[in-house]
Amino acid sequence: MRNLSQGRTVHLLDVENLVGAPRPASDEVATMMSLYRRRVPTGGMDQYVAAVNHGALLPVGLVLTGIQILVRSGRDGADEALREVIRLDRLDVRFERVVIGSGDGVFTDLADWLRGRGVDVVVVSRPDALSNRLRRTAGRVIPLDLPLDLAA
Repeated sequence: MRNLSQGRTVHLLDVENLVGAPRPASDEVATMMSLYRRRVPTGGMDQYVAAVNHGALLPVGLVLTGIQILVRSGRDGADEALREVIRLDRLDVRFERVVIGSGDGVFTDLADWLRGRGVDVVVVSRPDALSNRLRRTAGRVIPLDLPLDLAA
């Protein structure tokens, strides 16, 4: 039986964490996504899943067209939506690499679980938002810090 995960990557984006705002504006999301695409290696078969709270749906949805967007309100709602996707959608058997676009420590156990099943786990995070536990658990970390010309 052919390994269906071979060469496949899924990007799980905690948009609010990557932008650094609970209700990011569309221009902030566009800047973040542009930087993400420049820093993170991608392939033609990559899939993207983004999660946001209900208050961020419109500005995020206007920018992230063609990307599956999950909406969950409440404290850590976006995190919980992404955590469910990891287990319920069986990402461990469907993808060779899982890119977690968040620095939240809540993803540490799932990153460890995925790595234990042979999945390459990459974490993309703003350096100031990266949990030490998640940094140690990830196979690789890609910093998503704004270049000086964009941060000003």
